[in-house]
Amino acid sequence: MNQARALVHIYSDGSIGVSTGAVEMGQGVNTKMLQVAARVFDVQPQRVKLETTNTTRVANTSPSAASATADLNGKALGKACTALLERLRTCAAAHFQVDATAISIRQEQVFKNGTATGMHWEQLVDMAFLERVCLTENGHYATPVIRFDKGIEKGHPFAYHVYGLALITVAVDCIRGTYAVESVKIVHDFGKSMNPIVDRGQIEGGLVQGIGWMTMEEVRYDPDGRLASGTLSTYKIPDIYSVPAEVVIEPLDTPGNDMAIFKSKAVGEPPLMYGLGAYFAIQQAVAAFNPEYPFRFDAPFTPEKVLMTLYPDAADLEQLAIASASLENRINP
Repeated sequence: MNQARALVHIYSDGSIGVSTGAVEMGQGVNTKMLQVAARVFDVQPQRVKLETTNTTRVANTSPSAASATADLNGKALGKACTALLERLRTCAAAHFQVDATAISIRQEQVFKNGTATGMHWEQLVDMAFLERVCLTENGHYATPVIRFDKGIEKGHPFAYHVYGLALITVAVDCIRGTYAVESVKIVHDFGKSMNPIVDRGQIEGGLVQGIGWMTMEEVRYDPDGRLASGTLSTYKIPDIYSVPAEVVIEPLDTPGNDMAIFKSKAVGEPPLMYGLGAYFAIQQAVAAFNPEYPFRFDAPFTPEKVLMTLYPDAADLEQLAIASASLENRINP
């Protein structure tokens, strides 16, 4: 739905309670929400408490999906925090008898025309509370500009794009058909990353998921149409042994995009696409062994498929099986 809401309370002790529609599932979105609140108010992160996602506090939430969660909820949170900050500045301006534009809050200190006033964050909040200033705000954000007409399949469905490149090296065992991803070197467009550690973790996870998607996660059905790969014993997913031996991630130097939260671009799903490189690298390795191999698209490229493309002739496979058995006997008599 490309919309989100946030609820922010500033308590009289100076602490800040934040509720959004973002669901934390290990992707680090709560960390980014905390950063948004701390950055807008310019306070220590320890002052901010992230509440669990609850529709009694934030209703009509959009799904936490499609890489948009941090952008949507972060923008809504930023609007709510900014509105509260303006009220605090107005309250301080009345106290110091100056225009609100002369007041700023930096590192939990109140400044007047760039000079520290000696008033701290807790004192400012307490003063606003005693002046009966509302210290609660609800923020709503709907992504502007985007539009799409399904009838003619044209429009502007995305606020911005993410760019990147991956160089993937694989090694194929031409006896067994197995393969290993030796290295992945990525240049990724983070924009102006809010949290490089979180974003790099998302890239690593998306990369491995993408490799699994293109090389092992095969959906199979039996002749009667029943799903034959409905369990983890039959549907293969990546594990720690599927992780490339080397992963290098370099940020692309870009100015970011104002549609992204603090110009920090979404980094959930885009890295999944880097797994495509593993598929084509394996194809090139197969073609190096079997020059007659016709490039085609048949994902995922499982070891069984690789073996069949390395030895497309049934007689070749039979001879391979005999040679492989003989080799195994020599190794383990």
